Amino acid sequence: MYCSEKYMAKVSMLVPIYNVSDYIERCVCSLFEQTFDDIEYIFVNDCTPDDSMVKLEKIVRRYPHRKNRVNIITHKSNLGPGVARETALLAATGEYVCCVDSDDYIDADMVQCLYRKAVIEQADIVVSDRQFEYADKIEVTNYVVSTDNEENFANMLDCEHNSPFLCSKMIRRTLWLESNAFVPQGMGYCEDWFVVSRLYFYAKKIVKVNRAFYHYVCTNVHSITFQRNESHLSDIILFWKTMDVFLENHGALEKYKKVTDLSKVLLKVRFMVEVNSYALLKKYGFLFHDVELKYIGSRRLRRGEKVTLILLHFKLYVVAYWFLLLLHLKNRNS
Repeated sequence: MYCSEKYMAKVSMLVPIYNVSDYIERCVCSLFEQTFDDIEYIFVNDCTPDDSMVKLEKIVRRYPHRKNRVNIITHKSNLGPGVARETALLAATGEYVCCVDSDDYIDADMVQCLYRKAVIEQADIVVSDRQFEYADKIEVTNYVVSTDNEENFANMLDCEHNSPFLCSKMIRRTLWLESNAFVPQGMGYCEDWFVVSRLYFYAKKIVKVNRAFYHYVCTNVHSITFQRNESHLSDIILFWKTMDVFLENHGALEKYKKVTDLSKVLLKVRFMVEVNSYALLKKYGFLFHDVELKYIGSRRLRRGEKVTLILLHFKLYVVAYWFLLLLHLKNRNS
């Protein structure tokens, strides 16, 4: 730990670290080279097995003007990025916080632009766009923020016009703390969505800066986005179970039922299409069985997803498995 306990920042950067040796230098340099000065940096070593922390220490020494504003916290065991961010949040002093994954990086003026917008608008959350960086291409995703907070919350549940991604947002620290938006123990997937949906529900004002400051790197094979297994489906079930309880406790379950039901169906079928495991198709094909056929005509379902959904609904798991094998083969050859 480097930073003085007396120091209180305008912005706190929250950075979990796990298995990012090939990426951490670019990430941390982009944080230390921000045009905005009043930042504290909280890095959480989530029991990384590689040399990421050794590299971090070396990078910190290259930026002596930032050194006293760096706080390094170490977990004794790997708890996942959601818990690591919460560890950083509880140590933060900033009026606002930004989350950055340690295999990604940001533009040099991101913090300055988002903080200026937050102060001018007296906003609880400032959203920006995001760049997805693949090995052979870059795609920019533009998000939508409304002046109607109920619409923003619905869009967050729906994920069509907004992103559940914590990174690329600047969040008032007290909003996060007072929302009690802390990830359930063991949730390693949908954890961002769990937090951001609750932040959106309680936020009084959400605004946007129309620039893609955040560079989301899609080449890290250790990233959770490259992994799909049964634990992810368990987390999907946990996410929706807790969300339904949350909405019911706030008298909003029926109000958002159409949005949540469609989102459940889309998440289920797209996961099944991507994974294509007979065991998982058979074990979890029942998920959201009672509502899925209502949305079979949704414009957001692709043709292959509609066929898959029908096959799962009628428990034709063997047929669904072979259909998906053919679908994947066709997509690879197209």
